[in-house]
Amino acid sequence: MTKTLGNNRPSVEFQPRVHHDLLRGIDLIAEVVRPTIGPLPRNVGYERITRDRTPEVLSDAGTLARRIIEIGDGVSDVGAMLLRQAVWQVSDKVGDGSATTAVLAQAMLHHAYRSVAAGANAMRMREGIRLAVEPVIAQLKAIAKPVTTQKELTQVARSYCHDNELADMLGEIYNIIGSSGYVEVQDSSGRKIEREYVEGAYWRNTGWVSSAFSGMTMRRAELQDAAVMLVDGRISDVEALARTVGNIMNAGYTSIGIICNGMSEAVISVLATNHNKGTFKCLPIQAPASSSDRKFMFDDICVMTGGTVLAADTEADLSLFSIEMLGKARRLWADTLQFGFVSGKGSPKAVRAHITTLRKSIPNANDKNEVEAIRKRLGRLTGGTAMISIGAQTEAEQKLRKDIAERSVHFMNTVSESGLVAGGGAALLDCQDIVQALESDDVDMKAAFNAVARALEEPMRALAANAGLPESATIARARRAGKGHGLNVLTGEIVDMAEAGILDSANVLAHALATAASVTSMVLTTDVVVRHRKPLTSAQP
Repeated sequence: MTKTLGNNRPSVEFQPRVHHDLLRGIDLIAEVVRPTIGPLPRNVGYERITRDRTPEVLSDAGTLARRIIEIGDGVSDVGAMLLRQAVWQVSDKVGDGSATTAVLAQAMLHHAYRSVAAGANAMRMREGIRLAVEPVIAQLKAIAKPVTTQKELTQVARSYCHDNELADMLGEIYNIIGSSGYVEVQDSSGRKIEREYVEGAYWRNTGWVSSAFSGMTMRRAELQDAAVMLVDGRISDVEALARTVGNIMNAGYTSIGIICNGMSEAVISVLATNHNKGTFKCLPIQAPASSSDRKFMFDDICVMTGGTVLAADTEADLSLFSIEMLGKARRLWADTLQFGFVSGKGSPKAVRAHITTLRKSIPNANDKNEVEAIRKRLGRLTGGTAMISIGAQTEAEQKLRKDIAERSVHFMNTVSESGLVAGGGAALLDCQDIVQALESDDVDMKAAFNAVARALEEPMRALAANAGLPESATIARARRAGKGHGLNVLTGEIVDMAEAGILDSANVLAHALATAASVTSMVLTTDVVVRHRKPLTSAQP
């Protein structure tokens, strides 16, 4: 049924058309991303909107979903955008599980809709879906096993990226830097993948205030056994700075690093003159422009160097600075784009406490970017930082390999937080009996339990279909083999997934299932859709 409210007004869609059209949109997104599941994914081509840009060939479900901005089909577009947003949010939060989310939601909805069409109460089913999903998520977390050895780490990386060279490198890196380390992926002018371990802590996109302190090289400036002065404000008063530097020198320091929000030309000139004369060695460093980045940087440097920051609204009042506020580092360095230090002299106890606080904040982070920022801070604090440089024969190949490397790093971080379970949909299939064992006298609840139980098969079904194998027969073979067994897509055999090194992150599966259940409940209980004649589109889910 469709009711139009005038020629220039939106339309309002009612049942039974709403469920039919919403499901059609859900199916479209799910069928687009379904081919990307597994180690033998089928690529999906995406035509660029502008003619001057070449088409993309994508195999990442999250990116694929994000590229679909509108399908232009009324209520179906609403369903498509609901799943698109959910798929992207899972990708953004845990870095993987987008396609799994889509196929779980699609299967759950199809089974649930059959029950609603037969007379089941959608609101009661919504509660039943929640009750069925909760014990499955708890079980996934309970059976997850930590990853400890380099061999296990390499196996995990290989099962995700299917690139032996990259997997070997990631296994080595995470074995060295640990679960709190930070891995940065960057482009390389070469043709190979290379890695580098960074000593100490460093910050990108901010460097020295002036190259006048770099000596003859003009590329990098360094100080040994430096006092570190931290000023969250701009320094413009030459006389006040001269007195402060004099006090620092009287305390026995001859190398002074100054990290601040900026300096006047007069201050830079005076410091550079004394630096080049050899009166004292100095290295002024520009703090980040972003207030939040600056705050986090000063917090971390204070802990690592044992210093205290002098805060100011704009101009720093150096009369408030004392020798006790100085931090210390064995080596301080900077260039135009970055700076860092090695062996800060902060209290080890204070550093450990700061690390613990940051680790506890990861589960409460809002998105992938916030988690990455926390991990970057932890990497600096623990000394566990590595860089992977991606090279390739062509620009297109480099872009693809870099994208895979970035997603693999995010996946490895997720694994280190939650542990591993049997991959290839086996862990979800193993949880089917938990849902089937749930009891209720309510017919609607039973229908909801059945919808969730049947959906838990769907990831393995999709894997089998992508490999050209019979879906139902594959599920039956896995069940007969016992718990922890599933399909090795590369051989077509049913194997012990842990022994074969085919593993999934428990955290990723838990997020995928919870999100799929949320989408299902939302769509299942939507009876009316109000749509604009020409809705706004957005590239950001």
